[in-house]
Amino acid sequence: MFRSLRLRFAFLAPLPLALLLACAPSASPDAFEGTVLTANAPAADFRLTDQFGESVALSDFKGKVALLTFLYTDCPDVCPIAANHLRQASQQLSEDGADVAIVVGSVDPEGDSVDAARAYSERWGMAERWSYLVGSEEALRPIWAAYYIDPYLHGPGRNGASAENASSSLPQAASGGGVGALAAQSGRIIHSAPIYLIDAAGIMRVVFTMPFETEDLVNDVRLLGG
Repeated sequence: MFRSLRLRFAFLAPLPLALLLACAPSASPDAFEGTVLTANAPAADFRLTDQFGESVALSDFKGKVALLTFLYTDCPDVCPIAANHLRQASQQLSEDGADVAIVVGSVDPEGDSVDAARAYSERWGMAERWSYLVGSEEALRPIWAAYYIDPYLHGPGRNGASAENASSSLPQAASGGGVGALAAQSGRIIHSAPIYLIDAAGIMRVVFTMPFETEDLVNDVRLLGG
């Protein structure tokens, strides 16, 4: 069971302090538009199952720039925004002939099956453009921790179950007013959705948090050689 943090949406959530301390803005003429990560930390590797039922590891994409984020297929708010950025970026970069990997990790081990991931990918026109990776909560938990993702179920559980009796073992958050009350209507999974840019050597170089412009994301991928 994860520890619950306060209610937050990805476009409002700050980066964890440990990650912020490894960040610094660039002052060069070719400045990155995202937050530059100066720790030169390798991206934590993991292996899950993609939307075609194939075993895929993040390290499979070494040798090319990779974009990594975390979504879930039933997400009504921040995930469509992130998916749209990734689709637009993929289209722009493909026009350049760039060889860029886009990797999506699930934050919903209960709802994101291989079939659901494939249907979602096809709906966004990204089935052949990204790897949407799913797995059990046991497999996903250390990956979320490595990338500062702390998802939890807010509101009623799946199929109308109460928060106390929800089948998902994701942590529960207490219902509240405002955004919390809206989330409680659907049992949304609250999570952050940073987009990490990982260079061809497998080093985390830049992170984007919302709001941002797709053109800025594309700019930084190009600067990394994508």
